[in-house]
Amino acid sequence: MNIVTLLSTLLLIACSNNASSEKSENSTPAPKVENAVTISESEFKKLVMNYDENPDEWKYLGELPSIVNFTAAWCAPCRRMAPIFDELAKEYAGRINIYKVDVDRSRNLAGFFGIQNIPTTLFCRKTGLPAKQIGGMSKQQLVDAIENFLLKE
Repeated sequence: MNIVTLLSTLLLIACSNNASSEKSENSTPAPKVENAVTISESEFKKLVMNYDENPDEWKYLGELPSIVNFTAAWCAPCRRMAPIFDELAKEYAGRINIYKVDVDRSRNLAGFFGIQNIPTTLFCRKTGLPAKQIGGMSKQQLVDAIENFLLKE
């Protein structure tokens, strides 16, 4: 089974609504991040996964869990979600990374992951397989996914 087949079978299941985004009083302040970061295909291969080197096996390269949002400038739901990703990048700075991939500029990357509909969001844990959600999500749904999937190791 190749990674595309494996990823296409994974779908993020609705998370519980009782997630808490409160930070511990003992935690150190996270560095300030202004927005989600738009990355190219070559940056994806350095920051998330190098699918040229490992086309059949998921090997996450990031030091922090990440969200990869596959998007396009012409996509209305993508434009509605963009400010939410920017807010979450600030709120979870130092705990997760949030990346945006323009499918029109990174066609090979989008093709490798079988992205046929946008927005599509990939939730990448430090260990284990990622989950993929097709379609728009509310901020609360994203927070629930972060708290109950990404940050649960």
